[in-house]
Formats: sequence, C-alpha cells, structure tokens
Amino acid sequence: MAWYQNIAFFARRFQTTPTLAHEPVPVVITPQKRRSRSAGHPRVKLKLRLRKTPKLYNHDTIWHSRQSTIGIVHCRSLHSTFTFSSLNNQDCSLSLSTLNVYFLVSQQSGLFIFTLCNLVMRTDINIAPAARISNPHIAQWVPRKDTIEAVLSVIEQCLYLDGPESQFEEKGRNSLRTTVSQIIQRQERIELVFPGFPFKSPSLNKVLGVLPDFADELLLRRLELLARSIQDIYAPGAVIRIVSDGVVYGAILGQTDFTVYQYNAELRRICKDAGLTNLSFVRLIDLFDPPESPLASNDQTQSEYLQTATEARRKLTELPVPGWNLEDRLKTDYGVLMTYRGYLKFLISDLENCDLLKTSDGSPLPRSRAEKVRKVIARQMLECGARFSLLVERRFPRAVRLSCHHHDQNGPKFGIRLFPGHDMNVSPWHNTIFEKADGSLTIGSYESFRSIDHVVVERYGRPYFLREASPATDLGERINPHVSFERNFPFGMIIVADKAANLSLQDLPMDKIRVLTNLYSALLLRGFASVDQAVFREKCDEMGQVIEWPKFGAILELKENPDLDMNSSLTCESMPMHYDGVFKTKTLPDGSKTHDFPKYQVFQCIKATEGSEGGQTLLTNTDHVLRFGLTNAERDWLKNKTYSVFTPLNQVFGGDLLKLPIIMQNEETSHDIIRWHEDWPQYVTKYKHADVFINDATPEESSSMGNRLTSLLYDRRFCYAHSWAEGDYLFADNVEMMHTRTAFKPCPRELWRIHVN
Repeated sequence: MAWYQNIAFFARRFQTTPTLAHEPVPVVITPQKRRSRSAGHPRVKLKLRLRKTPKLYNHDTIWHSRQSTIGIVHCRSLHSTFTFSSLNNQDCSLSLSTLNVYFLVSQQSGLFIFTLCNLVMRTDINIAPAARISNPHIAQWVPRKDTIEAVLSVIEQCLYLDGPESQFEEKGRNSLRTTVSQIIQRQERIELVFPGFPFKSPSLNKVLGVLPDFADELLLRRLELLARSIQDIYAPGAVIRIVSDGVVYGAILGQTDFTVYQYNAELRRICKDAGLTNLSFVRLIDLFDPPESPLASNDQTQSEYLQTATEARRKLTELPVPGWNLEDRLKTDYGVLMTYRGYLKFLISDLENCDLLKTSDGSPLPRSRAEKVRKVIARQMLECGARFSLLVERRFPRAVRLSCHHHDQNGPKFGIRLFPGHDMNVSPWHNTIFEKADGSLTIGSYESFRSIDHVVVERYGRPYFLREASPATDLGERINPHVSFERNFPFGMIIVADKAANLSLQDLPMDKIRVLTNLYSALLLRGFASVDQAVFREKCDEMGQVIEWPKFGAILELKENPDLDMNSSLTCESMPMHYDGVFKTKTLPDGSKTHDFPKYQVFQCIKATEGSEGGQTLLTNTDHVLRFGLTNAERDWLKNKTYSVFTPLNQVFGGDLLKLPIIMQNEETSHDIIRWHEDWPQYVTKYKHADVFINDATPEESSSMGNRLTSLLYDRRFCYAHSWAEGDYLFADNVEMMHTRTAFKPCPRELWRIHVN
C-alpha cells in the first residue's frame, strides 16, 4: 500500500464524528520529486495552497483535529512538520503553519488532493472528550447512525428472523420503520407491546411450580434490555407494555383467577427487585379503556382483581372481530397456523392430568378422543386470541407490536426470539432453566433434565432453576453454609458472603476460584473482608503464576498517578475497549513481535467512585459477541483477518506496530474469542493515542468492520457494567473477555490489580 493510500485510509475513517463542526477544507498539494540521499528512497516535497480557510465563529472557540500515528507513518509535531516514514520506505514531509490537521488524500490528474477533516470545536480545552462522563453502553467515537435506523437495528436484533416464511426483508422492515419514524417525529416515548406471561404450565414435567422462576426473570431482563438499548440512542426512551393474557386462556385450561393473579404479582416483585424500570404491566380489564388513558389496574388488590377478571372475560367473549374466520386463517396466515400447531404440541403435556381428558370414572380418554378435545381447545384459544389481539391494537394503536408466536414478520406483529440460541417456541411459562457444568444456560422441559445429576437452586423460598452438580461450587464445609451463588446479567457469577461469618479472600480455595472464573468469565465476590497487599499477592500466587511488571511489580494501584505514564490507565479519563497485555510483547521465532496477554485479572476495590459518577468497569464476553452479535457472513470475513495496532512508547508499554489475529481460540474453554483494541484518536485524550486498522481490507471495509466490532463490544447484550463497591473482589478472564473503564469525576478511586497466568 503506497504512503498516500495509508493516509487516505486513516483520514477517511475519521471524516464523520459526533462533534464535527465545520465543512472539510480542501487543499491542493503538488508533489515535487527530488533525489534521495540514499538510493531507492525518493523524497517528496509537498507544497500546500488553501482553497478555503476555516471561519472561527468567536474568539473563545478553539479548533482541534486529530493527531495520530498511522501504522509506522508518524505525525511528529502538533503545528509544524509532519514526517511520514511509509511502509514501502518512501518518505514525505508536509509543513503546516496554523492548524493541527488530519487530511484525506486521493490521486487525481497528477495532483494529490488532501482535505482537512474532523476539525473539532471545543470551548473547554481543559477537559478532553474522553474525560467526560457518558453513557457506558455507547461507543463514543464510532459514527452514529440516523436515529430511526439505529432504533430499527436495536429492535431487529431481538426478532426471530430464521423462519422459512420470514418476509422481514421484503415487507417487515418498512412496516416497522413507518411505525418507529412516526413516533420519533413526534418525539414521544416508544411503546412496545408484548402480550404474554399468562401463568405457569400446569404440567410439573415442564416447570418447577406455579410461580415465576429464573426463566421468567431472564425474559423480563431481555425485554428491559431492549428498552434501555433504545433509550441509549433516543432520549425519550421506550417502555415495554407486558399485556398478561392469563385471564384470556386461564378458564379454558383450568387455571383459576387466583393462580393468574399470584403469578403476575410475583412478576412485578421480580421487576422491582431487579430494577427493571422500563417494563409496565397491563391487565385484560385495561384493554377496554380508551387509548392514552391511565392503566388503572396496576393498583388493584387481589379481591378487586378477582372481581374485575370475570367481567373482563365476559366482555372479551362478546367482542366481535370483523373479517375473522378461523378456518380461512389456518389456510392463509402462517402465524396463525404455527400458533395452532404450537398449541396442539404443548396441550399434550399441559392437559395430561386435566379432567377434560378423563372419562366420568376418572380414566384417561382414548387417544383419538383426547386428540379431538385438544383440537377444540386449541381453536378456542385462537378465537380468544383474535379478540385479545384486536383489543391490544385498539388500546395501543401507535405501538410496536411484539409477539411470542411465529409470524411471517411482515408486520404489524413481529415475533421475537425469547432466548438467544434457541427456537422461539421455548417460552418461560412452559420451560425450566438449566445451568450446565460449563456455566452456560439452556432452557427446556424439567423432564428433559431429570436424568442429569443436578441441584435445585431456590430463590424467594421456591425452586428457581436447576444447576448441574459440579465440585466447582463446593468451597468447603466452613464456607458453604455462609455463601450464596447468584447469576449476574448478562453473564457472570456473584458469590455473596454473609458478613456475620467474617470470611475473607484468605479463606477461599483459589483452585476453585480459578475454575469458577473459567466457567463464568467474570466472578464477583461481595461480603468478604479486605486483605492487605501481602495477602492479596499470596492468594493470587495460589491461583497461578503472578506476572511481575518492571515498573510497578505484581500489584498495580489503579488510581490517579501523574508520575507513571501508562496512557490513560492512571487517570480519570475513559479508556479504550481492550484486553490487558495487547502491548505486552514477546518475540516469535521469526523475529516478529506479538502480544503476550495474561490469562486472568484480579481486582480488589480499596476505594469506590464517590456516588454514581462514572468509574465503571465494562466487561464484554466476546464469545457471546461472536455467537449472537455478528452475522455468519461477518464471522467468516473476520476468521482469517489480522489487525494492526500502535500506541507510542510510554513508561510501561508501547512503541511497536503489532499485527495480531482478530479471532482466536480460548484454550481453557475452547470458545472462539475476539482480540481487538478500540481505535483511540489523539483528539479524544490528553494522553497517548492508539491507532488500529484491519489488514488485507480496503479502507472502507476496515473502517466499517472496526466500527461494527467496537459497537458490539459496548452492546448491553454482551457487556456488563460493574459499579464498584468497597471490598469487591473481581476475577476476570482476560482471554474470554475484553474490558474498559468509564470516565469519572476526580476522586480517590483506587483498585489493586494483579495479572495471573
């Protein structure tokens, strides 16, 4: 790649930023070749002529742009001369007198055309952009999409688009775009309506009981995540209206109104405990009220609910549905047909002990008669569902309509994938969560897991999910009675100790901690007493080989420290998404250098950020990004790609241009994982920058895929934002995950960190 192509690539990817405040300034540069002092190294002298000068709006405004290092093409000063030593040993110098600029170059008719770009208007030059506290789930330096398209992308990520009859590309996207754009043009909060959460299946071969459990909680969290992801990009935000259809189908399937009420009351309790503030529950009686009216039933007592449920069911039965004919719909509507087949399937187990499938003497009906009864019930459910759907449409006429059933995805209803990696038929009210011995979660009927040795995990005093029996969670007789294991979201595990037991890190078996970190990627300990640096080091020695760093030894005190240059690590600025050790190098047999990253990071929180003002550590599970974030085509494109990354030498690392693989395998877990470093241009930070590009790709491909990867690493589906509390211990798999830190207000925040292999 010629030197001017290198410059073109790096400049083009910087042309659009959220803070671009001026039109690009075109410059004509005429190359004049002259003999080099050494053979084979021609030099090029460039003369500039400005065609247009930037207008400064007032004397307080300061224009800045990006200074950067392009591979080994190095910008050597801020305002005078930029010297480029290109990859093909050609040199070029460029003199500028007034502005620190970045430029785009192309070759046209013997001229090199440069464009001054990314002039960033800042009125406060004392605060770098990276020092500003911002949304932790937004990649701040990735160009933003149009708001409507961004919201569409977020919703699309949750849809089930694998069905053979999906018409989303042909019709559905435009239908969804119309609904969303109308809401955004009015600057209203986006309403998404999800009918579901009726009651638990009556079959104890499928579920653990009649009340909500971990399966229900995971879907509630997934819906909350959808609403928060929309709010990240659209200020008015979003709300998910969960419309319970328990009263609609309960009487048909022999469920009492009391059972339906208890189930829904516990759903509300889970939402309150988990802080799911963007979910709103709607009962059948609310659907008969006019649009925009308050949801009055949320304050109903149990006795009030039981009184209104009967009246609501009567109104539903009397409601006519214009143009509805069940037999015609079964022939022409893919969604109705798939829902009917789904009903027939789950009714086999749901009705196995029901009186509807028994004779007068209590014996089971013959198979053929039982099948006829199930078909009648399934048709009754479809008829009630049509009336219910009409009520939802009338009550929420401007909402995005989501569904737990199969649809052809051409709108106005869109079926969502209830659990990533599974068919959409696995609803939480018909299934049970099972945690495998490798830490992963799956969902299925209780009966399908009975043959596997497991324990029943309880919460709220009732069975909550199943965990495959494993010695990893056995921490010893002294510790086991005083700790609880709690799944984190979207991944990870929390071990909470009873403070009255006075346990500390010194009491824990570190071989088990190592195994648990491998299983869950992020292992958080809370309620354990703090230890001094000597004990902290000693316990990490028990876990594996502790890495000694030349400048600070085994323990890095992560706090503001102006005397140790490690880019922005020891400042209150945010950091780029990265993995530790990307710039820690080792030499390969061919003489080239590559990364030498540690296996684990171990943190102890000494002093947390004051209040909630930033300072979060973001941890991203890159295995999940590869499996559920990237498309098959994107994964295939990246499979054999490498990227180049450079940061200037500081007191601890840097100074080498590294060429590294993007996708590797984690030897401990056998998962494919991502190795990447977020591009960190000079204009965002007071400290050293980092430049990144994908090799063997066009500039456009590198920029597009680099932005895509970076955005996914901040995505709420894969990224856990940890807010520190004093005394926290965090064990992080530095191979499986990537991480960063958000900006925070200057304060005595302090963590201790040790690297372990």
